[in-house]
Amino acid sequence: MLSKRTLALLSADCAALFGVMLLMGVIRILLGGDISLSQHVPLILFLLLAPLINLFNGLYGEIPPALPEEMRMLGISTSLAYFSIAIFLFLGRGDMPSRFVYLWSWILSLGVVPMVRCAVRAHFCRRSWWGVPTVLLGSGELAPRVREYLSKHAGAGIRLKAQFIGGCLTEKAGKDVACCDGLETLYSRSDLETFVRLYPRTCAIVLMEKDASLSCRQDLVDLASLLFSSVILIPEDLSEGEIPFWVRPLEIGEVFCLQVRQNLFDPKRLFLKRSMDLVCSFAGGLVLLPVLLGIGLAIRLESRGPVLFRQTRIGRHGQVIRILKFRTMVYNAEEVLQKYLLENPELRKEWEEDQKLRNDPRVTRVGGLLRRTSLDELPQLWNVLLGDMSLVGPRPIVDDEIVRYGSAFASYKRVRPGMTGLWQVSGRNDLSYRQRVHLDRFYICNWSTWLDLLILVKTIPVVFGRKGAY
Repeated sequence: MLSKRTLALLSADCAALFGVMLLMGVIRILLGGDISLSQHVPLILFLLLAPLINLFNGLYGEIPPALPEEMRMLGISTSLAYFSIAIFLFLGRGDMPSRFVYLWSWILSLGVVPMVRCAVRAHFCRRSWWGVPTVLLGSGELAPRVREYLSKHAGAGIRLKAQFIGGCLTEKAGKDVACCDGLETLYSRSDLETFVRLYPRTCAIVLMEKDASLSCRQDLVDLASLLFSSVILIPEDLSEGEIPFWVRPLEIGEVFCLQVRQNLFDPKRLFLKRSMDLVCSFAGGLVLLPVLLGIGLAIRLESRGPVLFRQTRIGRHGQVIRILKFRTMVYNAEEVLQKYLLENPELRKEWEEDQKLRNDPRVTRVGGLLRRTSLDELPQLWNVLLGDMSLVGPRPIVDDEIVRYGSAFASYKRVRPGMTGLWQVSGRNDLSYRQRVHLDRFYICNWSTWLDLLILVKTIPVVFGRKGAY
């Protein structure tokens, strides 16, 4: 029997696929074309191939894959459904239905299907039936972070219900019991078995604690594998998050291994990314031209000085690039800053730490709005066209920031800096610089077309929401 969560996601996929097809049919009629139901109804049934593929790929399971991977799998299943329609049309005889409807339905579905899924997930994620009941096995340093993350990200499909601190963990449990906020505490195997009887579809998260013995770790894995339908292992050695890779397991002989992705260092993938940059930046520049002209006029009317200015940054291969931005400060900005820091010495530490001030006296009123919405960076579309930057990537840095990147700078300079990136959609200035570097390394090592598209889509609400911007 299908769970409510499976039915919700299945309905979302079908509604998105058939809804897009219906929309394009209506647009076709409004443009003066005609639609023959006898021709189109049989073809529409081919769209059911997409949710069938999703089912076999586990996209209706309790625990979804990472969102970029989910988008990739949805894109493949949707494309295969439309590819089957194309083959049928090629082999068929008689009058051909409108290719306009199917071509644009396919293109729109690639974006609409994951968007509808995200909307459904956001709407239902707090319902009691949405996530899989989960037990956290372990009580180490990473346990509070896991609990906090799952509490804030209900859409992950994992609903933490209990924490197991029995067996070989009993000696450490005393100091950690108080940390189990609102969770049932389990002390023995019989407690786990009772939990599994109450919740037949369950998941176990096993913390592979670094100070636990090898036999204790193995016992926890064996116990979880025996009782639970899904098991997630978290090595506590990585609790600091210093290894920013997506990995996939493989075996060499009898040795368990993890293969690290290096997508953005592949010349073929770099060519694909550059092609996307050229097409999207050119099209985006044309669409946003009226906005660019309006911003330029507002800047000129408020204060004297040039509309645009250039900043020196470090680009690909460590070369110096000059990026374009709308001017957001008064003309004599450096003089104003030094005077302000002299009068307010308590703010010098804030300036020296991140080279930013929450209430910067140099910023004009128009400039403040542009900064909060990141619209001051729109002229960098020209830098993207020139090849100095990419639409998505780590934000360009100055010479003084190289030392703060440390060993990550070697990876940074192998790619083009971006107009937007994982840092921008993850909190921007609300994050520490160390977190920013970690996100940049993660992006560089795990790039995919779908990750770029996800970041671009997330940039829109971040810009309008102005979270972390100052």
